[in-house]
Amino acid sequence: MQGHNLYDPFLANPYAFAPIDEGVSGSTLPVQNGDLHDYSQYTHADFSMADGVDGVDGELDGDEESDEAETADNLRSQSGSADSTKPKESKKPRITLARGGACVACRNRKLKCTGDKPCKTCKKANIDCRYEEIQRKKPRAVLLEERVAELEALLIMRGEAIPPSALAPSSGPASHSSLSLASPLKESPVPAQLASLSLHTELAPTATMNASPEEIAPNSPLEHALINVVLPYTPHLLIPVHPQRLLALITLPPTDPRRPHPALLYILFAEAVRILENHKPRPRLPRAPASLFPQNFSPPMPSTTADPSYILTHVQGASLSLLERARTELDHGIRNVDRPFDLVRAAIGISRYLYSLGRFVEGWNIPVARLLVSCGLHRMTGSIVRPDNAPVEFMPSPYPPAHAYAQPLAATPYPVLRMRPVIVPPARDEIEMAERNLTFWAAKSSDWAAGLGWGWTTGIADDECTTEWPWGWGSVEIKPANGSRWGIQDLYDASSAMHSSPFPDTTFTLATKSTGLVHRASHLFDLPESSVTVLRPDGRMSPSHIPSLVAVQSVQTALELFRKRIPPTFVDPSGPGYDGLADPWWILLHLNLYTAEMLMWKEMAHHRSKGYETAVSCARAIVGLVQRMRADSWIHLDVVAALDISLASRFLYKESDRLAKAGQSQAAAMAGDEAETLRVALATDFAKWLPMASLHAIIVQRVREGWPEKEGEYERV
Repeated sequence: MQGHNLYDPFLANPYAFAPIDEGVSGSTLPVQNGDLHDYSQYTHADFSMADGVDGVDGELDGDEESDEAETADNLRSQSGSADSTKPKESKKPRITLARGGACVACRNRKLKCTGDKPCKTCKKANIDCRYEEIQRKKPRAVLLEERVAELEALLIMRGEAIPPSALAPSSGPASHSSLSLASPLKESPVPAQLASLSLHTELAPTATMNASPEEIAPNSPLEHALINVVLPYTPHLLIPVHPQRLLALITLPPTDPRRPHPALLYILFAEAVRILENHKPRPRLPRAPASLFPQNFSPPMPSTTADPSYILTHVQGASLSLLERARTELDHGIRNVDRPFDLVRAAIGISRYLYSLGRFVEGWNIPVARLLVSCGLHRMTGSIVRPDNAPVEFMPSPYPPAHAYAQPLAATPYPVLRMRPVIVPPARDEIEMAERNLTFWAAKSSDWAAGLGWGWTTGIADDECTTEWPWGWGSVEIKPANGSRWGIQDLYDASSAMHSSPFPDTTFTLATKSTGLVHRASHLFDLPESSVTVLRPDGRMSPSHIPSLVAVQSVQTALELFRKRIPPTFVDPSGPGYDGLADPWWILLHLNLYTAEMLMWKEMAHHRSKGYETAVSCARAIVGLVQRMRADSWIHLDVVAALDISLASRFLYKESDRLAKAGQSQAAAMAGDEAETLRVALATDFAKWLPMASLHAIIVQRVREGWPEKEGEYERV
């Protein structure tokens, strides 16, 4: 029944009732030239398979089956049976899937799989047909090499000598992840024992394009080409980098500790490949209104001169492999505490990449919050400690030694008991300060997005963060001299001077603030005080989910004050002086506001019944905005936009169901049509650029049919 979560054995385990099609034989996977790597679009790592089951596809592998058939034929030919004198009947050639090529349902039930999408078994059983790439074990040689590298690093830290390697120096160029055992650099800001723990080694001067798509050689033309491709998109990928500074840093030799960490570079490579494969246009924001923003501090983005088709000949289909390489480098960097600020940005980029693919739980568990706190980015004061030597152009100077930062800044008449430690030195200049500020807000926006998607508690509580709001239009920009330093607390403080500031916010800053507001409104559904258990009429205990009136009114006040701060040029619909539908930050701003108001008024209905109709009006405002959006409006939209549209569509479907039960068939049909408009937008226009949107279209469809939102998730009791 729609609207009731009744236990149904088929819904609980649809694979248990999958019929066995005796007539199905194996077939080739839908890949070209036998390359399974191109089939990785079906990869989904929410579930992991046990080691050693990658060959269980419901039938023998091709080699094993052919060997058995050949053995049987030899035995028959050697025997003196009468059957050997009969002419052999021609057998239909049997084509089998490659190892690990069956879908999840057939692999779990050990059934024959056709390899189609959907396969014949799943199609006949009317169940979801999903393919997952089985994780391969690392070769023993690779495991041993990693262990040797760890032991050598420990010896270096203890100040002991490393035995000379038995490998010849001509064994090939080293990779991004290999440990450098060279002597410490004189400019290293860390002790000599740790300075040599760089995750780079010098490359052979002849290294240009690498044969392996998972290995991008430092200082190679391929590395520079991929970086130039991805730089204009970084504001929308939650990877804040200053373009000119990054281009300067990647020219450094691999042993220089100022060079970006491989984890950061490889997630940029992965995004660059995906951009090229999807033919994603470069973002072009509308010109900012000169009356509001007379100066533009956005850095110029480099132009790409390399031929995209030439780049793809080296990295075609390698995006997921580069992602896994970035995750491996992130793990190595965390263990060695190597360039932690780069690790924060890499972790945010990896998490966002996984979210965009719909791999939610996997992305949630990337250690973004812990890295952020350990670097102190959630409580930045804006202080800059400049090195003695001035930087050269965009190249930053090396950090001073650690003892230069050892002076306590606390002013107190009593001794300071302990430090407030962080694992990164203070910012060296305004560019680095801007990068750190944007990095925090990229992490916080991703944190809010994950909390909005599931209703889970964020990794870092809003009350713990004091870093000021971002500035600019999404790129790493020098902060304008307006003297303002406001943070999250000011958003919910009605007496804060932020609400009367004469300095307007850009659409990027407004979109960031609105993301916090929509998460706060969503969290009303699951506040700690509203999760106390109550006794139901059927004798069961369950959470109440009803927030207090005070909590709802605090969000209402914050939303009202925020709307008053939006410049008239940026209201919806946008005026003639600004094309809002060409600005993804403008679209995200208003999707967030409508969704936050919808969620807030829905919870207000528990205390004031008229609030429910207002919530429905807010959902319909989202429908109107989506209907006005153009084809190019979807290209660079954030992940949060998909969550907003998904929540509004689900709400309208439930409203349609409520109206139908009340006998209002015409109003129910209208609400259903509006919900379908949003679902189709997710499944078509948005899914073309964000795979996660298609997954949310499926979630909306399940809600429409009265099913649980997702398989493998349960209601908290």
